Amino acid sequence: MAELEFGKSVDEIEAPVLLPEGWRMMELTDEPKVEPNAAFKEDPNAEKAGHNWVVRLVTKDDDPAYSGRRFTLWLGVPKPADAEKYTQDGQKVYDAKMQRIVDFVEAFGGHIGGSKVSIAKGARGQCYVLQGINKGTGEVENSIDIFNARFKPAGE
Repeated sequence: MAELEFGKSVDEIEAPVLLPEGWRMMELTDEPKVEPNAAFKEDPNAEKAGHNWVVRLVTKDDDPAYSGRRFTLWLGVPKPADAEKYTQDGQKVYDAKMQRIVDFVEAFGGHIGGSKVSIAKGARGQCYVLQGINKGTGEVENSIDIFNARFKPAGE
């Protein structure tokens, strides 16, 4: 029988502590990468099939309890079919996806020029952190609001 001894009793395990809702300083841990979304992996011809710009972030805070929390953003990359669809507020889906990425890159100090954006590992900016129910687990968890609050520069 295998045995493992901890430095404290299992009765002393502390419950997770979520970040309070609000703006949080974040830093890119890697350069973002374009990856297929879940629908594309299942069926590349499905209507929702496409790609995401996958952005990995970590919180930066003077309070060690709030620093080092890891988040991943999946920012939809526009595809040609998005130019024919409109959002609820009347913007082309293609442009809404572009704008979300541009807002992120601009807030994190990246480069925007013509039809291209770029950003490097280590870039910093702010994201609005929410608390909400995870639909899969039913547990309360933190997430980043990419649709409403979006992003702010580090100095604001």
